[in-house]
Amino acid sequence: MKKGHYLFDGNKLLWHMDRVHEHYRGKKRIYPLHIDIGATKVCNAKCTYCYGLFQKMTGEIIPADVLVQLFKDAPDLGIRSLTLTGDGEPTLNPAVYQAIYEGHARGLDIGFATNGISLNKARITTLLESCTWLRFNLSAVDKGSYKTIHGVDRWERVQDNIITTTKLKKKIGSKCTIGLQMVLIPDCLDQVLPEYKFAIAHGLDYFVIKQFSDPDCKEMSQFDLSWYNNVETEVILKMAEFASTEQTKIIPKWNTIASKGKRPYDHCVDCPLIFQISGNSKCYPCGFLFNNEEYCYGDLKKNTLKEILDSEHYWSIIRKMRYEFDVHTQCVGCCRHDSTNAFVWNYLHAPTHLSFI
Repeated sequence: MKKGHYLFDGNKLLWHMDRVHEHYRGKKRIYPLHIDIGATKVCNAKCTYCYGLFQKMTGEIIPADVLVQLFKDAPDLGIRSLTLTGDGEPTLNPAVYQAIYEGHARGLDIGFATNGISLNKARITTLLESCTWLRFNLSAVDKGSYKTIHGVDRWERVQDNIITTTKLKKKIGSKCTIGLQMVLIPDCLDQVLPEYKFAIAHGLDYFVIKQFSDPDCKEMSQFDLSWYNNVETEVILKMAEFASTEQTKIIPKWNTIASKGKRPYDHCVDCPLIFQISGNSKCYPCGFLFNNEEYCYGDLKKNTLKEILDSEHYWSIIRKMRYEFDVHTQCVGCCRHDSTNAFVWNYLHAPTHLSFI
């Protein structure tokens, strides 16, 4: 596979079919392949499109001992990767750097997503040496637009942290992939071209442009999703994509943008593969269900990860998601699980005349 082929607009389950076969064909209980974790439920930005507005920022953080232990335990259970992302801003939990160090030392692949405001410059080396990738969530690259979209006047600081990180990566010879991610809404369409130029100028590995996910939350940006079909929108995205260089890939997530939250599957069948943890240490099938106690797997402040994953309660929710939860009526918005759910759904519902490949 060529350099820079990140497959952001799909999934990589083809390279993990051992675990897929073990559970869906072998009928065995398995531990997840991947964990998404929000280390906090607090943020120092006020992005107009933020999914955290729906998930509610309560100011909680995962205690240091709980967070570090999770990163130690996960690889022992065969969990292959973990991403620090949402609900809140992970850098606001002081324990993240130690947790990342401990996880990496035990063979865990780690991703880290941040708004870049409170990035500890003294610990950037830890991130570059311990993370597989580091992503800055950024939807504007000038002072005025940044304040409008991200709700705070911190563009200069974020810009400095991004540039410092890319320079340090080169200096120490780190293989950590560093990228930018924009959530595309009408208010930041005029930032697409300036941001790809910023990414190229400073040697970022990629700039990915993703869809807005609306869980029917009136506090978030509101617009008709058919806007994505506008000629102007498509032309600007194609111009950005065409500007990709050998070093910096510009990647609109075309498939997800086109889906507009419509799902080619009926139930959430991928939940045994992806485990999600809110910034208050409670665990759920997905971010849409954060704070919904009916679907809470457990609380890491009360039980270890292994105890939760081995529990009958956890597996009862897995069954409910697979056989009862109706994604067309009980869920709203584009989902982090869409691609993996579609993959597993197709795997479980084989076509006729299977031998005719």
